[in-house]
Amino acid sequence: MIYQYMDSKAQEYAAFNPHRVRKLFALLQPHLKLQSYNIHIIGTNGKGSTGRFIAQSIAESGYKVLHFTSPHIFDFRERFYTHDGIVSLESLIKAHVFLQDFSFIQEASYFEYATFLALVLAQESDFLVMEAGVGGEFDSTSVLHYDMTIFTRIGFDHKEMLGDTLEAIARTKLRAAQGVIFTHFQEQATLSLLQDIADIMPNDTQHLGDNLKRIPIQHITYLQLDDIQQSAIIRYATTYNIPYFLQENLSLAYLALQHIGIPLLQNRLALRGRFEIFRHNIVLDVGHNIMAAHAALAAAKHYFKNQPFKLIYNSYKEKEIREILKAFAHDIEEIIIFMVDNPRIVDIIEMENMLQTLAIPYKFFCPNTIKLDVLPKNLIESANILKENTNYMVFGSFSLVEHFLLWFHNECEK
Repeated sequence: MIYQYMDSKAQEYAAFNPHRVRKLFALLQPHLKLQSYNIHIIGTNGKGSTGRFIAQSIAESGYKVLHFTSPHIFDFRERFYTHDGIVSLESLIKAHVFLQDFSFIQEASYFEYATFLALVLAQESDFLVMEAGVGGEFDSTSVLHYDMTIFTRIGFDHKEMLGDTLEAIARTKLRAAQGVIFTHFQEQATLSLLQDIADIMPNDTQHLGDNLKRIPIQHITYLQLDDIQQSAIIRYATTYNIPYFLQENLSLAYLALQHIGIPLLQNRLALRGRFEIFRHNIVLDVGHNIMAAHAALAAAKHYFKNQPFKLIYNSYKEKEIREILKAFAHDIEEIIIFMVDNPRIVDIIEMENMLQTLAIPYKFFCPNTIKLDVLPKNLIESANILKENTNYMVFGSFSLVEHFLLWFHNECEK
């Protein structure tokens, strides 16, 4: 029921309209009973882990919480994490049925509808942690009042929607700020905008409507190197062997948690694909831009103790593929392009041309589930893709991690 509906939403692809979600929320808002402390996570990299560190900490302290994140790896329910774990199918269907009572809701896009599902599911929550999608001021998550805004690292992504300069991208993200602000390390262009953030804020009535005015910005707290050296951070990082970029995200989350009087979580991060040590010689990390690639490469070199490793990779076509390949080129034995059945994945001929131009050793792996009219060169057999005495990093799109894990569980664990 809910899965078929969301599939139809994804297929119909409602064109981006910054005014539609505000109009729909204005109609839906009177029917919602939200009394939560609201936290907005905005940025390019690290939103999922930062939000989950916060949500798990809140849950471990005995409060009710809803963490809305995206995208998911296996199941749409993964986008809705609660104090009881991933939301139950029963609760998700109940929220879906609630929304279907409103005829206007059919206008919502896939992400807008997912956002509204989160708001319905959060009605009894003490805390609501909302992760923005592609942007800031026009993102569907920005319709709420937020007590706190957390900016993770802001870099280049979704240039076709946000602009082709870092300043343009940062501006649209920062213009969603409300309440108290906590920010990760940022480039100078972003820091300059933060220092004069009042001057770039939009007119509420123009952008949101009379009934959806923002909570005024309060003070800004900047992450410092000393914050990463706190005993609580070091203890957690040592216990779970998390890489430095996740320690940074944990430190940012801890700053926010201290503000609301919540202690840091004690349990392992419950989020797949964030430098996940899947096997002793296999790590998984979702990433789609050059900033994420550099962080993942540094973490992999440290984890594998500077020993050689192979990169298992694939990406959506609109991402910084050439730059990512160049970043890994001198530190890997070879690249294995794990083929993925998804229309957004880059064309295999284009991928092969890039690899040849960059002179990177490569192979293609085609799972049995993938049907191709044209097979690429350098195909590798299933029995030869993973070796016990070889190190591997699976890095790329969420679809890559999903397909790799499904293939591994179906083929390698038999």
